[in-house]
Amino acid sequence: MSTGAACPLSIVVPTRNEAPNIAVLVGRLRSALKGFAGGWELIFVDDSDDNTPDVVQALARSADVPIRLLHRERDARPGGLGGAVQAGFGLSQGQVIAVMDADLQHPPEVLPALVAPVLSGKADLVAASRYCEDGGTGGLDGPWRRFVSWGCRWLTRRLVPASKPFEDPLSGLFALRRSVVQGAELRPDGYKILLEVAARGNWSTAANVPYTFAERYAGNSNAGLRQGLVFFRHLSHLALTSHGREVSSPRSVPATKVRATAIELP
Repeated sequence: MSTGAACPLSIVVPTRNEAPNIAVLVGRLRSALKGFAGGWELIFVDDSDDNTPDVVQALARSADVPIRLLHRERDARPGGLGGAVQAGFGLSQGQVIAVMDADLQHPPEVLPALVAPVLSGKADLVAASRYCEDGGTGGLDGPWRRFVSWGCRWLTRRLVPASKPFEDPLSGLFALRRSVVQGAELRPDGYKILLEVAARGNWSTAANVPYTFAERYAGNSNAGLRQGLVFFRHLSHLALTSHGREVSSPRSVPATKVRATAIELP
């Protein structure tokens, strides 16, 4: 973990070939967090093979908020997206850390509601959920992808006890108290870093914030069959190593549901 001067909030954004989305993401984050007490920082951890790093660096030179970039070379990207987020944890200086994707399927406007339960001390780990009341899966591409998402969520909540407090344990949009990952032995493998944090992090209270999953702003999804196979490998490992933790761990504390209205893309 970084030992630099602390700020209230760090936002970690893993990226892979997201150049067309970066400027729009930063603009909407600035609007959503305008006047955020104490300030915030933005950390991009980049696994791209396009010009995403150049776009981030150009924005960082003129931005009125701290923007930092870690570009991981092709032969040094352990853990995939989850490994990128873990690297972002290590660079962060915030007492609260939020994680989101760059493609704007995670609406930046939901961040104030997402981090509020952590800042107020009501929760250690907060997941944004497409499946809460008032949430929505509109950005999922077609009924088959919605079915697969629902099925993976159902399976995860039954195989990994620590995931049960979360309505959407596979969400890529979440926030946590810094102490949740400080010193935790995370072993990320693929996209589902929240599930890894839930299983191995140092937390006792959880919350769920509803949001509507929006359509991708630009570019193509990085999800595919290979990532699906990695997910099932990761899930199998967690199911074998975390069995029974719900009984002996405070992770079984019921989650607090927080309502929020997310603004969808036009």
